[in-house]
Amino acid sequence: MEGWKEELADFLRFCESERRLAPMTCSAYERDVSACLDYLQGQVIRDLGDMKVTHLRAFLAEEQKRRPAVSSQARTTAALKCFFRFLVEEERIVLDPALPLRTPKKPETLPDVLTMGELERLLAQPARDDLWERHFPGKPERDRLLLALMAYGGLRRGELLGLDWDDVDLSRRLLRVRKAKGGRQRTIPVHPALAPLFAEYYATRVPLTEQAVFVGVQGSRLHPTQLGQVFRHYVDASGVNERKRVTPHTLRHVFASELLHAGANLRQIQELLGHKHLDSTQRYTRVNAHELRGAIKRLRWVG
Repeated sequence: MEGWKEELADFLRFCESERRLAPMTCSAYERDVSACLDYLQGQVIRDLGDMKVTHLRAFLAEEQKRRPAVSSQARTTAALKCFFRFLVEEERIVLDPALPLRTPKKPETLPDVLTMGELERLLAQPARDDLWERHFPGKPERDRLLLALMAYGGLRRGELLGLDWDDVDLSRRLLRVRKAKGGRQRTIPVHPALAPLFAEYYATRVPLTEQAVFVGVQGSRLHPTQLGQVFRHYVDASGVNERKRVTPHTLRHVFASELLHAGANLRQIQELLGHKHLDSTQRYTRVNAHELRGAIKRLRWVG
């Protein structure tokens, strides 16, 4: 990919500054496009203008063997379409070889959510002393706040890790989400029970070396990989993943589902989640099998 480093760097700047894509999306696009360019150079293609849709389809076929999940295929296709459209708009190539590509459609599935009992078990894990070999000041308080903010604030991972203390206004119980997907900043109310968790963590955290809310043992902003490891550790310890696939995004689903059950309307939930389209929010209106079973039980039997 040596010959196309400049094009890739310009594309990533475009994604960050103009398209305002989330940092994790930009990183994923960088990996996908880099892998494609490496593959194409291996096919002895030296000029971006010589690429054909057949080359891209061959690359996607190879990627499908390595990463068969439809979601991975869809993201890789989206990354390539975005990259080559950028090159055309910048007049670096004349024809867009990715134009005929069709993004695989992900199957419509209901997101897994936790029951309130399962959520309570998960939130109780950071207080345990037997889960970690190494401890540092503020870790239990940090992790408790991390989990609670996902479940009662509905923040995405990138939004959570992008929080600075300047974004937290406990006097008015407001939280400013600046590192939002698509650059759509929003301000959300802080649940009353979260305010003391913020205060406890602030009082016990490692010495402040930067404005990041969530930091590691060295005082630098927590990395997504670290967040994933911490989250998985607590999920495994709580056992809430015995029959469900539980990820940080699962707690965002919990937030949306509980808002719906509490009587919030779709427009309010859309605003709190930071969804661009209402279609993304409407998936939470679907009832699950447990709720359907409960509805049947409420039928009056007269036979």
